[in-house]
Amino acid sequence: MRSQNHSLKKKPNLTIAFFVLLLLLLLFFGMSASAGERKTLKGKTVNINTATVEEFAQVPLITKELAKRIVEYREENGDFQTLEELLQVEGFTRKLLRKIKPFLILEGLGGDECTC
Repeated sequence: MRSQNHSLKKKPNLTIAFFVLLLLLLLFFGMSASAGERKTLKGKTVNINTATVEEFAQVPLITKELAKRIVEYREENGDFQTLEELLQVEGFTRKLLRKIKPFLILEGLGGDECTC
């Protein structure tokens, strides 16, 4: 009877240990994936009038799909006149603009550098 009681105590401990190990593995692999997916420009800026889809996609919080829409909008409507004009792009919000404004510059209006 005593050995049966002893094995019952071990079983919950093994179950707990298994779930703790599983949780640690999930955290580890989740953190490595997100570290690999992180996008940083390391102090660089993106000119919204010349940036490619790939360059826009390097800006934090801009998805590849949103980057495509920005470039398509620019190709259809010409150079951006202001950063706020990005709000005309589907999916681009004022909140997003506030967060990524430090990464964006506006140059090249009509081929000349913006003097505004």
